[in-house]
Amino acid sequence: MPELLGLPYSPWTEKARFSLDARRVPYTFRYYQPLVGEPALRIKLRRPLGRVTVPVLTTGDGRVLADSMDIARWGDSRGEGPRLFPPEHEAAIARFVALSDRGLAAVRALSLARMLDDDEALAEVLPRRLRGALGRAGVQIARVGIARTRRKYGADRADVETQLRALTDVLDEIRAGLAEAPAPASGPRTLLGSLTFADIAVAQVLVSAEPPTSGLRLGAGSRRCFVQPGLRERYADVVEWRDALYRAYRNA
Repeated sequence: MPELLGLPYSPWTEKARFSLDARRVPYTFRYYQPLVGEPALRIKLRRPLGRVTVPVLTTGDGRVLADSMDIARWGDSRGEGPRLFPPEHEAAIARFVALSDRGLAAVRALSLARMLDDDEALAEVLPRRLRGALGRAGVQIARVGIARTRRKYGADRADVETQLRALTDVLDEIRAGLAEAPAPASGPRTLLGSLTFADIAVAQVLVSAEPPTSGLRLGAGSRRCFVQPGLRERYADVVEWRDALYRAYRNA
């Protein structure tokens, strides 16, 4: 059976999981352990140098896919359910995926900076079985890991106001895209008239306003770090759209 290696609290992993679930593709999920799991991940990806990250899907025939959209495309070629990459919408999907990437880059920069000062959130980064055993040492290990992740993605150079402005610009574009989308005959509105990877990708940016009630697994500390003050009220309509999308299509 295919194995998906990822982080249950990561919006990037959630893109892959949502896509596979929407297509009803069976897979086994395995928790990636940052830092200690990196050597094995490098071996899996055959990448001794450079940046490595999850999600990573190992298919039944031994292929290794290391990007959420590549994983979603693989899932779209099998299983059943809504087609996530209809050919007539390829250009529009690419545009919305790029929009999602911009928004999530800002989410990452903002949330990681806040996480450095939140011991509860740092403890939640650790696998549950290690939290009690490591105690305060575990929090310090997690802090080192988060600082390393910030450097890895250049988030340590991010100005808070600039990142927040980038995030709200993306959320405004998502709202505008939904306003232009065709009205559905039933069910939630979708950006291109039916559920596609575009919806799944941009929905993840809404974690900055309010995490979904299913899919992502966030503890109280992580939730505090992801959510930016004031965005829930400012983008309540877009959050409601995301929640309706999850109710209709997400197999939690």
